[in-house]
Amino acid sequence: MQKFFTVLGGMGSLATESYVRLLNKRTPTKKDQDYLDYIVVNHATIPDRSTYILDHNAEDPTPSLVEDIKQQSLLKPAFFVLICNSAHYFYDDMQKATDIPILHMPKIAIEEIKHIKPTAKRVGLIGTPGTIKVGIYNKFIEENGYELIKPTQEIIEATEDLIFNDIKKKGQVDAAKYHALLQQMIEQQKCDIVVLGCTELSLAQEQAPDHNYPIVDAQSIIVDKSIKMGLALRQTTIDN
Repeated sequence: MQKFFTVLGGMGSLATESYVRLLNKRTPTKKDQDYLDYIVVNHATIPDRSTYILDHNAEDPTPSLVEDIKQQSLLKPAFFVLICNSAHYFYDDMQKATDIPILHMPKIAIEEIKHIKPTAKRVGLIGTPGTIKVGIYNKFIEENGYELIKPTQEIIEATEDLIFNDIKKKGQVDAAKYHALLQQMIEQQKCDIVVLGCTELSLAQEQAPDHNYPIVDAQSIIVDKSIKMGLALRQTTIDN
């Protein structure tokens, strides 16, 4: 296979399924051959990223992430898509392991706020405790001129419950819990828009979209970016 990209997934697997499902659904197609060429690496046994971020005595996922990069680089994909927000904590180590570009999901997502809600000033963030603690999104939010609004400890714990107990453990989305998180960030924390800084939250958005709260869905945005780049990649093949 020529002119393809690699999706680094399995963190978690249901969120990776959501990415692939949206990717295929949104790709303009009339026949099988219109879909994009890509490889999905569902490396589910990678140690938990948030656990390591919070406690460096836990098992380090870096070797597994770098191994995937090196293995897939041998196949020469045009680019990598990293389907895990917390895994971007290890982004620099991963990018150093290859000359092939890795799309930076948090950076790309924040750049879209100006299109989603041009009047936004106060940008809220929800995600895993690890993502919140190390500020994976902070730099990009502040560099783009927004005020970062972090979740309260209560919201962090409720988000963790939804991500780890409902979605990762039970394989289900509790719509009421998800909507309550958005409500608290918008109404209590006075956010203009809320960043879904975890792909399990993106899965929740896919399955429970019936709300009116303004959000930045990082995974949805990277899906659209993947399609744009994938279609451009195909066009270079046709032109050549």
